[in-house]
Amino acid sequence: MPHKVILFLLFSFSTATCLLAQGTDSLYTNAERMPYFPGCTAYIVGSKERRQCSNQSLKAYIFNHIIYPQTAKEENLEGAVYVRFIVDELGKVQQPQLLKDIGGGCGKAALEMLSAMPRWEPAFHHGKKVKVALDLPIHFYFKDNVAENQDGYSIAWGNLTEYNVTRKALRRNLKMEIQVFDAEGAIVTMNTLQFSYGKNKKLISKASNGKITNAMEKMVKKMKKGGQFSIIATIQKNGQFIEVVKDFLVNK
Repeated sequence: MPHKVILFLLFSFSTATCLLAQGTDSLYTNAERMPYFPGCTAYIVGSKERRQCSNQSLKAYIFNHIIYPQTAKEENLEGAVYVRFIVDELGKVQQPQLLKDIGGGCGKAALEMLSAMPRWEPAFHHGKKVKVALDLPIHFYFKDNVAENQDGYSIAWGNLTEYNVTRKALRRNLKMEIQVFDAEGAIVTMNTLQFSYGKNKKLISKASNGKITNAMEKMVKKMKKGGQFSIIATIQKNGQFIEVVKDFLVNK
């Protein structure tokens, strides 16, 4: 794995401060049902699992589609870029804008990523599709300076321990159970499990309640060299959801 890579920490949306609720072009910041990032139809609309899956899918998309600018690397720039955008009634991302930048090309990289996003599932308010404005923090950090998983949790899947992995090794593991361990080495129960794979600006995500499904197996078998593969497990601690992530680069 390269010495310096980007790491994204996305826990939730913060909504924009403006609200236009008059006329046919109403813009909301807190609709009855906020939009979902695509890839989570396996979960019930309105459920915590669907919202968590949406956040995970968005995180995986950003991880696979944004580039840490070379200028920012050379200047050792780290920090959070804040962007605002609208998800319209068709789920399209509109009017991306930069709220806070850290320089080095990071803001430009964030806006380019937003402009290339796939369609979301639109928001609903009083039974109608509506536009919503969202603020999103995108964190640029050197991985050496940030803990990979929160609170010491880790993911184990067979003997896969290195960042670089082959397609053959992944397929061999499909019949093996994925486990999450806490800092003391005890197994922790998963609420959700998600596979995300990105390559050439395309992202595929499959989710389950903790087991590897047939759809996930098919996804792994279709992976190509050069793609980014992420395992994202969600656990609960003291009533709060915690994401535990393990990333791989499919190298051959």
